[in-house]
Amino acid sequence: MTVFDRYRTLLHKLTLVRARAPGGDSPEVDALLDTMDEVWDAMSAGERAAMERERARLPHVLDQDSHAPPA
Repeated sequence: MTVFDRYRTLLHKLTLVRARAPGGDSPEVDALLDTMDEVWDAMSAGERAAMERERARLPHVLDQDSHAPPA
C-alpha cells in the first residue's frame, strides 16, 4: 500500500467514525488524526496536491479538525 493509499484509507475511516458519532472528538478520532498527520508528512508534494483535490470532493468531515493537514 502506498502512502497515498494509506492516507485515503484513514480519511475514509475518519468519515465513517465521524458519521457514527457526530458532534465531538473521541479517542478514536484523535488517534486517527494523529496517524493521518504522520502519513501526511510522509507524502510527496504531488501526493499532497492530489489528496487536497480529493478531499475537496468529500463531505465536510474535516471541518472539525483542529490539527488536520490543510485542505
